Amino acid sequence: MTVKFKDAESLFEGRLRGNQLMLSGRGLGPGEARLIADSPRLLEVTWLDLDDNRLGDEGVKILAASAGLANVQYLNLNGNQVTDEGVKTLAGSPHLALLKRLHLKNNPIRGEGVVALFSSVALGNLSVFQVNDGWTCRKKEGWRYNPQG
Repeated sequence: MTVKFKDAESLFEGRLRGNQLMLSGRGLGPGEARLIADSPRLLEVTWLDLDDNRLGDEGVKILAASAGLANVQYLNLNGNQVTDEGVKTLAGSPHLALLKRLHLKNNPIRGEGVVALFSSVALGNLSVFQVNDGWTCRKKEGWRYNPQG
């Protein structure tokens, strides 16, 4: 597993603004997901933006297994090569209980992952998620989706 950054501090440098960790477009892979997941500073984060990286299912599984995600309420994984397998891992993560908003656009998600999100017990606070280009799903007396054109 190759890593572009030597440690979490160098990865977080200039990217942690209050409770928001902005790591979009950094070319991050599973190795960096491990650095993020193992950092005690992750507990400070409620807004985690990982848009446009290459975490893949492996990186998502590493993150989903991290107790450091306990306070994350917004998670952006747009454009990270995440498949249904990775989404199912997120749906079952006991560490994302506070997650309210999940972005998964521009990933090769076919459907099983979406079904897992709809039926997730672990993500009890999830109220909005986006998949592909035209789906925003909102939880309001059950799940509804609004195609965007």
